[in-house]
Amino acid sequence: MSRALVSVRDRFEATPRSLDDDELTRMARGDRGCLGDLLSGVGAVGLVAAVILGAMDKISFSWTYAGIGLWIGGFVWGTISQSRSGKLRAQALESGPLVLGVVLRSDEWLRRPGKRVGRAVVLFCLDDERRFDRAWLERAAAAVDAGFDRSGGPDLVPLRALIVDRDAFGIHLVPEALLAELGAGDDRPSRVYLASVHVHPERLEGGYLGGDDDREAGELDVDIDAPSRAPSVVAIVDPDHGFIEQVPRRPAAAPSQADE
Repeated sequence: MSRALVSVRDRFEATPRSLDDDELTRMARGDRGCLGDLLSGVGAVGLVAAVILGAMDKISFSWTYAGIGLWIGGFVWGTISQSRSGKLRAQALESGPLVLGVVLRSDEWLRRPGKRVGRAVVLFCLDDERRFDRAWLERAAAAVDAGFDRSGGPDLVPLRALIVDRDAFGIHLVPEALLAELGAGDDRPSRVYLASVHVHPERLEGGYLGGDDDREAGELDVDIDAPSRAPSVVAIVDPDHGFIEQVPRRPAAAPSQADE
């Protein structure tokens, strides 16, 4: 196990976690969703249009109330959605298990140092003895990848979508049939999942996928786009609610003398 992973586990593995951590607090902010913003936008445009048309005596000024209603209703809807989303995210960040996810697919720019957020498809396991067993996770990822070529069925549709569709997001349980190649010693049913996750380079060591491996090796790969092993992402997950959030792999900043 790498020093970087040990540091992250020391910081985030124990639950319940305190959201006093500035980075976890930012992650816990809820999403407003698209519907509320859409309604507010339509209401604002409708309000302006109603005022203009009313001034031209084309329509009654009472139509402005419809625009105002949509505008306010969209804002309220977005606020409620953000509150509900924030509660779910906070609960997951406080109590969700920390896992190591092996990357099967990722946006190309994530393999080079940068700041652009990208998407990656990762495989992780919730079994305590395998959550951080990178060698086993790599074998499982290879078995799943190979299984797509020889297996079919409706249960594989959402998993295939994660692989081939860059706009697909979700967390899906991997069928046991895809893990059959792991061998007799690994045939016990496991809670293995395939998920898509937003990867933030600033949360990665070196600012790119595989940066922690390069640091452990003491040198950079000759070809960053073709690393010697699949990179990994550390995340907090809650599959029941479709939640997965990457956590920083760098250690927490040391307190300054002023803070002491």
